[in-house]
Amino acid sequence: MATSAHGSLRSTLSQIFSILRLNRKDISAIYIFAILSGLVQLTLPIGVQTIINFVQAGTISTSIVLLIFFVVFGTFMSGLLQVRQMQLIEKIQQKIFVRYSFEFADRIPKLNIQKLDNYYLPELVNRFFDTMTLQKGIAKLLLDLPTATIQILFGLILLSLYHPVFIAFGIVLAITLVFILRSTATRGFDSSIRASNYKYKVAAWFEEMARSLKTFKYAKNTTLHLRQNDKLTTEYINARTELFGVLQTQYWSLIAFKVAITAAMLIVGVILLVGSEPQLNIGQFVAAEIVILTVIASVEKFIVNLDKVYDVLTATQKLDYVTEAETEKNGTIVLQDNTKPISVKFDHVTFGYQANQQVLKQLNLTVNAGEKVAIMGLSGSGRSSLLRLLTGAYLEFEGKIFIADVPIHNYQLASLRNATGILLNQQDIFNGSLLNNITMGCTSTQLSDVTELARTLGFDDYLAHAPNGFETILDPTGARMSKNDKQRILLLRALVGKHSLLLLEEPIKDLQPDEQQRVTNFLLQKTESTVIVTTDNAEFAKQFNKVVILKDGAVVGAGHWNEVSWLFNK
Repeated sequence: MATSAHGSLRSTLSQIFSILRLNRKDISAIYIFAILSGLVQLTLPIGVQTIINFVQAGTISTSIVLLIFFVVFGTFMSGLLQVRQMQLIEKIQQKIFVRYSFEFADRIPKLNIQKLDNYYLPELVNRFFDTMTLQKGIAKLLLDLPTATIQILFGLILLSLYHPVFIAFGIVLAITLVFILRSTATRGFDSSIRASNYKYKVAAWFEEMARSLKTFKYAKNTTLHLRQNDKLTTEYINARTELFGVLQTQYWSLIAFKVAITAAMLIVGVILLVGSEPQLNIGQFVAAEIVILTVIASVEKFIVNLDKVYDVLTATQKLDYVTEAETEKNGTIVLQDNTKPISVKFDHVTFGYQANQQVLKQLNLTVNAGEKVAIMGLSGSGRSSLLRLLTGAYLEFEGKIFIADVPIHNYQLASLRNATGILLNQQDIFNGSLLNNITMGCTSTQLSDVTELARTLGFDDYLAHAPNGFETILDPTGARMSKNDKQRILLLRALVGKHSLLLLEEPIKDLQPDEQQRVTNFLLQKTESTVIVTTDNAEFAKQFNKVVILKDGAVVGAGHWNEVSWLFNK
């Protein structure tokens, strides 16, 4: 992130508070139970004090029996209240998982891929695993830390009632805690973030190795996989060691304070008890020491759980990498009628994926409604980029792009894509049924639409031989699927339903000759659609109304094949 570590810490704390506010009713109940539990626990020393006083008197009465009963009952009630806190925290943990799972599922398809071109997205969404870290850490924040804080607060109040000298103990304790946290928190958070960054880089390297398994398997005399892992793991260990150094500082500060304050309080207590003018009786002395030990234990619990606080802060920021990532910008105009072809116009469009690398340069092109256009050119000429701009995924360009005479920026992207059939090389199949891979869960697409289209394109034989028909589960990377079958599925996905515009990158690639002709005939007969394809297949291109030749990101020729064919190999 661009902000400083301190700024990041503050913004992350703000984000955590916003998460907690969503569960304020449950959290309020947790705090009420924590307060009641703290009060019950602090009444126990008073009960013990009274029992000691009775014992010193050398009598056993009904009062002692009742006091013992109430002390035991108080112990039970304290445990019961803690169980109720745990039940509420489990509910909050489940809500956190549900919330982030739906946020990721809803946000990922809407991410601005133009802003994320430098990220490896599968590695980026690994941040979802920090949901579990947040779930576990939030239990510490909501259970242990509030309980410890309340016990410290009530303990100090109770001690001040025994003698004013204990007020000084409370002041020193508060100052010490604030000093420890302020002097180490920012550095601890920064090192926790860096450790987490390298943790994910290690995971990303493993994913890359798995994705390119055969590349590494067949490489000769290489230890690249180990050297890269060693480099990343070393950086992780360095950051983690720095974090542990911060935690050690906090722990040693606590130990020094704990030793000093325990000695001081015992000495003060003894002086108050056995001085020339005793100011405490034995019962008060024992009760005060029990309270002091309880407060010290609570402070220790507070400090020891600070690593969980860092985990929660880090997890929240990591989750924000996705939940706060920039999404696509939407206009307000809805492209409603997808039963009529629409026009497309590029007006002096300049575009590049990197600021200093222009792919399209002052490109001008007009495609009339209903035209069938083939875009040709050498690799790097800008063919694929032209199609990508028409999907609305890349809206940062110079010049103007009009679809149906409306600037593309003005459209609601969902409506634009509902009216557009898209096939790009970057698309793939996913782990799901054959039917879902074709329809993408679109409720308006009927099974009969799929089977009719498959029959028209000559793909019905493939569907008929799928092991479990439309319920066949496909491999997420297509590793066990031929290129031919994969292209059939992607074509069916792009072409099923009604579209005003078809954007198809190499649509007949990897198909059988008879299938290629069927697809060609289908596209040329789509009177309700404007069709724009990219291809380097001259036999395919010459059948279209218009052939556009691109070179170095600009149109160098447009017309019938006979008019521009001489430019293709120039």
